[in-house]
Formats: sequence, C-alpha cells, structure tokens
Amino acid sequence: MFGCIAIVSVTHTLFAFVFVEPEARWPAGEIMMEMQLGSASGLIDDSADWNECAIAALVDWNANLGGTGVSFNAIRNSTQPAGSNDGFNNVFWSDDIFGTPFGEQTLAVTAHWYFEQAGVDTLAEADVIFNNAQAFNCYRGARRLGPTPESTSMSDMKRTALHEFGHVLGLDHPDQTTPPQTEDAIMTSTVTDIDSLQLDDIYGAKTLYGVAVVGIPFPPRDQVLDFFLDLENEYRDTLGRQQNNPGSVNAEGSAVWFPEWLRYVLNGCTVEEAAFRVGLQIIGQGVQPVCGVVASGTIEFPPRNESLDFLTDLDTLYRDILNETAPDSYIDLEGKAVWLQEYLRYRVNGCNNQEATDKVFQQIRGSGIAPVCTA
Repeated sequence: MFGCIAIVSVTHTLFAFVFVEPEARWPAGEIMMEMQLGSASGLIDDSADWNECAIAALVDWNANLGGTGVSFNAIRNSTQPAGSNDGFNNVFWSDDIFGTPFGEQTLAVTAHWYFEQAGVDTLAEADVIFNNAQAFNCYRGARRLGPTPESTSMSDMKRTALHEFGHVLGLDHPDQTTPPQTEDAIMTSTVTDIDSLQLDDIYGAKTLYGVAVVGIPFPPRDQVLDFFLDLENEYRDTLGRQQNNPGSVNAEGSAVWFPEWLRYVLNGCTVEEAAFRVGLQIIGQGVQPVCGVVASGTIEFPPRNESLDFLTDLDTLYRDILNETAPDSYIDLEGKAVWLQEYLRYRVNGCNNQEATDKVFQQIRGSGIAPVCTA
C-alpha cells in the first residue's frame, strides 16, 4: 500500500500550464467538494452566499472538463468536519492552514494528499482553505477596492476559487516554472484582472488527464495501422523481401506504440521520458501527460537511431514482460523505425493518409524525399 503524502499550493494576493510536483491527478469519477463557506450578504454579483459564489467556479470548470473523465460535485452547506488527510475535500474559512499560519498576503491555499505510484500519482484529497483575515466579495471584471474603506483591496471570491480548484485538479502556477511562462491564465500566482478560465488553464487540465488537445496532433491509430500493413506489402511485393524478421510486437502494437512514443518526444519529452510513459500506458496506467508545449511550427523529430532503440526496447518488453509473440515480418526493425517515422513526419506536416503513404513509397522506390504538404 502506498502512503498518503501532502503537498500545499498557495494563492498569494494573488500553452504554459504546469502541474503540481509531483504530477498527480484524480481517478475517473466525481470529485466531491464539501462547500462550507457560509452566509454572506450584499455580494456585488448578487450571489446568495459565499458557497454560491464559489460553486459558480466549479460549474465553470465542469463545463471545460469534457473527455477528462472527472468532474466536480458540490455538496452545498456541508457539515462534514474540516480535517487534514481524512478523505474529504473541504472548502472553508480558517485562521490558519491546519495549524500553520497563512502568509501575510495569502488569500487561500489548497492542501493535497496523494498516493504515490508509477507515473502520475493519484490524488486522494484536496482541501481549499480561504484566509479569514482577507477581504472578499464576489464580482467580475477588473480588481477593485472595497466600499469601506475605499483604500482596502477587496479580492474576488470566484476568481480565487477558480484558481484554487485548478490546484485541486492538479495544476500549478505557470509563471513560477523555469523558465517562467507568460500565457494569460487564471492559474498564475498573482491576482490579475483575469476573472475566467483561459485556454491555457483548460488545456492544462485536459492534458493532465490525458486528453490530447495541445501540442502536435497525430493521426488516428487505424490509419497508422493501415499504413503499416501497406508497408508490409510494399516490402514483400516491390522490394521482394522475405518474411524472415522475427519479433514479439505485432502490427497493431507497432502502429500504436511507436506513434505514441513519438508523440511524447515531439511534445517536449526526452526519448527516455517518452519510453517510460509508453511503458506506463502498456501496463495499464492510462495516457500520460505530454512534457511541454511546443511552439507553433517547431517539429523536431528525433534521430532515427533513437527511434530504432525504442523499437528494440519495445520488442524486449513484449517478449520478456508481456510474453507476447508475433508472426515474422517482411520489415526489419530499422525499416520500421525509418518508414513509420517518415510517414508520421508527413502526417504532422499537413499530409493526409494517402498523401503520406504515397510520399513514403516514392522514397522506398528511389524517387527521393518529397516535400511535406504544408510549409
């Protein structure tokens, strides 16, 4: 059994997203939030109370979590006692953080507990604690001063809650990473005039939960498999190769895991990190987050020897760990490394399935390297 470990994310007066360290996310299902913020009157946006103001932030997150497998469920006016590492996600006011003082400028904190495991850890609890010493209201738009006195800063509960619930999901401050990121985001470490979720926030959450919405897109797996089967025929019929290349990875495995490894590499992972993340998927840990956001127009393919190394290691994993066997192939491992990568290079550069296939086969038949389909 893994021990439950705590991490804390702090909000100070108050494609660059970052995840909490270590990376952690919730298992599929509802994230139950015990809303215990209590009554309020005269809120600027006419929210009935603090809970209604904060629940609006949960609603906004839920509207943007499609495909992640998780969603928030608010338990309004919960009476669950607030406690640390008790399995409940409390949202409440306090004078301190379970006995630890707030920083002088701190609006709220999110305290996580998680189970360690290979790859992305599993979140078990996230308590959101608002600082009793800070002045709040509920409003939209630019930051504003409180009505009494006018010189007092008055923080918006909803945008603070949006930020903290991002921490609950597993996001961190993009402007505090190395190097600092400058994308507009509710998840930046300081309060700004931004009062709603930004694309960077949404993409970060989806990416953490394995939804491929950012980075370099890859073709559907069935099309890669079709190409690979056509490549087998090309080696047999055009090149006259014999079916004498033994291996443990079948055609479907090659069509799935090599593109997945390459997807991680092209989206910021080292070749070693990419191989590790593919291995986690193979043993059932689910799609892992990519390692970064790649600038538009930047598609750096790895050297072919690194692709060959991955396919060699994949074959070893299938043979020694999964105890799999596969029919002999017409294509040797080097041919798979070269032509699968070349096909995928055309695909991520604007070519459709048939165009990419034709351009690869032109190379195989000695016609030289055809240009990609987009500049």
